[in-house]
Amino acid sequence: MKNLNHDTKPKKERIFYYDFLRAFAIIAVIICHVDHFFGPLTGTTQIIAQMTFHDIGRIGVPIFLMISGALLLNREYPDLGQFLKKRFARIIYPFIFWIILILAQLTYYGYNQTFIWNVFIGEPSITWYFWVLIGIYLFLPILNSFVKEYGENGLKYFLAIWFMIMVLKTFNSYPLWANFDLSYFAGYVGYPILGYYLANKEFKVTDAKMCIAGFVTLLISLGVFVYLNYYSSNLISLIYQNIPIIFMGSGLFIFVRYLDKLNKFNSIKDNFVGKAIISLSVCSYGMYFSHVLVVKFLSYYNPHSHLMFPVMFASIIFLSWLLPYVLSKIPYVKIFSGL
Repeated sequence: MKNLNHDTKPKKERIFYYDFLRAFAIIAVIICHVDHFFGPLTGTTQIIAQMTFHDIGRIGVPIFLMISGALLLNREYPDLGQFLKKRFARIIYPFIFWIILILAQLTYYGYNQTFIWNVFIGEPSITWYFWVLIGIYLFLPILNSFVKEYGENGLKYFLAIWFMIMVLKTFNSYPLWANFDLSYFAGYVGYPILGYYLANKEFKVTDAKMCIAGFVTLLISLGVFVYLNYYSSNLISLIYQNIPIIFMGSGLFIFVRYLDKLNKFNSIKDNFVGKAIISLSVCSYGMYFSHVLVVKFLSYYNPHSHLMFPVMFASIIFLSWLLPYVLSKIPYVKIFSGL
């Protein structure tokens, strides 16, 4: 693993595989919110296909958090106040802007005040992720000091306990005893640590084998997750805090990282595809909010057709990207766009 006790500075150049993962993650998040654009599901095959598509979307949030850890941990932050100010400014201003638009849209469509308030605090909507980020950023300086102080052994220690807790959570067995409090290791905070570890760990096998291992891990864990959802949904009530999701996110992260190390992205980095991936990555936080507006609007024009679903899905992605992209070009508004 790279020297964890060496103060590294953020690089100015973009890391393409992070952009690829972030672009995939925002598309995955949108996947989770477009189920109702399918036509009627009339058979087991269609139900499993739709469930598989939906469950692929569950990778999005873990990947976002893993990238945050890979980029923000083991850094030198001499001024804690400046760090918090910078991180919070990047997420709070866009949240205020987009949540006003989201709540105005819901008011226009006649939703009651209780529902609208719950949307704001993240109960029935995707805005819960914003509040998760607040908690992560408040805790990040402590995690950063821990990583810098204890290096790889500290990472393994933290991840081992976190993994054990996720096993318990997967089967709804946490806590085992009321006073056995391991909450500091629980929840979403493990994903940034995991992301940093996987981004910097040098495994003692070839890049090609690691790439294959990541892809196989992704496929197997996705299959397990779909199976559990279909046959035993009560076993995995915490959709982002369970073992299959951890392996899905880890498998995808490793797969994409080693594709990059094998130079598989070189042919697309500088062409239209590569530029589109980078643009989706840059716009991803704004898209996280804008797609709520787009999905709600287009739901009133839903054809409920399997054949039309690809068109609707592509339209949602494009419009969700277009809104923050256009806003980022307007003077004095860019700070609110999410870019």
